[in-house]
Amino acid sequence: MAERIDRKQLKRPDEFQVVAGRAMTWMVANRGLVLGAAGAVIAIGLIGWGFSAWQGSREAKAGAGLAEAIELQSRTISSETSAQPGQETFASKEEREKAVIAALEKVRADHRGTTAAQTALAEIGFHKLKGADAAGAQKDLEEFLAGASRGHPLRPFAQESLGYALEAQNRLDDAKTAFEKLRDLDLPARGDYQLARLALLEGKADAKQQLERVAKEHPKDLDVVREANERLELASLPPFVPGQAQAPAPKPEPKEAPGKKPQGKKQK
Repeated sequence: MAERIDRKQLKRPDEFQVVAGRAMTWMVANRGLVLGAAGAVIAIGLIGWGFSAWQGSREAKAGAGLAEAIELQSRTISSETSAQPGQETFASKEEREKAVIAALEKVRADHRGTTAAQTALAEIGFHKLKGADAAGAQKDLEEFLAGASRGHPLRPFAQESLGYALEAQNRLDDAKTAFEKLRDLDLPARGDYQLARLALLEGKADAKQQLERVAKEHPKDLDVVREANERLELASLPPFVPGQAQAPAPKPEPKEAPGKKPQGKKQK
């Protein structure tokens, strides 16, 4: 097993795909909460300022469009499973991804200024990050974070994803700044873990100690403790250099049959 795990894996921001995927999965499972947050903003506006019914209707339409876009993410791939009669499917993951992004972009274009459009922007950032478009993801996530309220349910996902987008561009100092802001979102364990992980990436002498402190100081955050311990285990493996696999032992020379004399050269 050790020979399959390369220390290069320590330098790969491999979690960013997991975080982006986790955010999108969370959106699908909790779309009621996300859309409810948008509704709460509208309710506050109506009570505090007496907003018009037109504005409420506009937000409702935007929310409906966002719900449809989120629903697309949960549709099955026809090649992976048998669809139920009447169930809409996609031929491939790529086709589904294009459809989801197009639907999210439509929400933004048709309902600018709404909370649903803002939420769609975060989702687009997650999709770009998962698709290895780090620079595009950074732009969308920064725009979302600049306009989203502190209580927006996607803000923690967006903040961590922004750190990964910057890391993927090798902008490690900027990535540290982004990860540090997780502490301001009441996620000190995530912030400490990410900074320790980057220290390990940079080869800092105290990186392992930082990871050990994360596990000790945040024992109740089981996911963070697990990730910190996995990093420590990976860091303890001996380096593996491709091409240095053990050469197969040479085959033994065939033995002469008992009593058989070796044949000499024939005389001409």
